[in-house]
Amino acid sequence: MGFPDAVLEQQRVEAAASFNIPLDPRTRGDLAVVVLLSVVYGIDLFAIGFMLWNRKYPPIKAKGPVLMACLFVCSVFWFIGDVQINGHAPLANTVFTSCRGFGIWVRVLLGICGVCAIVALRSYTLYHVFELQLSSRGLRFYAPLIAYILCIVVFGVVASALHASASAEYIPELDICSLAQPFKISVYAFVWATSVFVGLINWRIRHIKSSFNEAREMFIACAIVLGVLTFNTCMQFVHPNYPMQLRFRIASTVLDHVCCNALLWVIIGKPVVWCIFRRKMYLDKWTATLRMDGLQRMYEIESSGHTVEVLEPQSAYKAHDFYYYNTPEDKKYPSVYADMPADQLWQSEDGSRLSSVLPTVGPDSPGHTSMLGFESENRAVSWPEHYLGYANDRQLI
Repeated sequence: MGFPDAVLEQQRVEAAASFNIPLDPRTRGDLAVVVLLSVVYGIDLFAIGFMLWNRKYPPIKAKGPVLMACLFVCSVFWFIGDVQINGHAPLANTVFTSCRGFGIWVRVLLGICGVCAIVALRSYTLYHVFELQLSSRGLRFYAPLIAYILCIVVFGVVASALHASASAEYIPELDICSLAQPFKISVYAFVWATSVFVGLINWRIRHIKSSFNEAREMFIACAIVLGVLTFNTCMQFVHPNYPMQLRFRIASTVLDHVCCNALLWVIIGKPVVWCIFRRKMYLDKWTATLRMDGLQRMYEIESSGHTVEVLEPQSAYKAHDFYYYNTPEDKKYPSVYADMPADQLWQSEDGSRLSSVLPTVGPDSPGHTSMLGFESENRAVSWPEHYLGYANDRQLI
């Protein structure tokens, strides 16, 4: 994209005047927006590359680095689609004249719907793991995503099969793309159906108990998605000719991608920044928080001494559930016992030792960890998974 051609822009202004449509020519403002956002996405690319390189660092692994890389790619698709559909770049004699290719497939389906789907998938993952206590893998978990991808493909194929005048059409006199009103309604109905699903999933996870406020994090992400979609919908239907007016098209593009970047950095910002500047300190603090909450297994993390191990995916929750639901209330282990001495730790409130329930493991036993699944400074006790109880009213798995 070079500096706007003054002759071409004057021709566009005159052509728009013949249709009684006000049109602002492309200016340095359009070029500045494209360059600035390209630089921002370049920084994002560096962050995503760093995140993938350090994908085994537990705080980063917990954010789903591959999923976040997909969020970045979808945001870039959205940006490319905005450059075309909002008229920031000359379209004539370029691939941008394919309005259905870029305006529908790239911007709407791969961009907007992709971002919504990834936010929904992350929220659904949290719901599956913390609320349903099920594995976040397998066909059962990915079935909704597969169904949604099929819906996107069907919608895109139908849109491509329609005549250009009934969907997205390139207008050479104005060097811009135009969406037919009925088709525009169907596009935004599909997008809003996706966003409603995002909202419902986030509503279901509002009470989950996790160590790092993922529910609040995803609430912010959901609010960003709904906010930017509301703005886009208003622009499309209240000011349908907004790409022809400089202030509106710049505002639309800038808001879209400020929100996309905010969405990305709300999720990955803290672990990535701390991994760069205070890697070991943050890892110690992060694992200590998991120890306090007893949620190592939820995050597929096991800590022992000065090492942190990323566990293989497990779905062995049934043994623990059996133990918990078949144990009297006075035999469960509230967090108040977590720091008690070894000779008092495994006692019920009436003073009776739980020797009939738990095996006796001495302080010198090999491989031994505490009730919360980590090694203390002075001793270690190792209990099988099905003996784990509750800490802070949270299941230990």
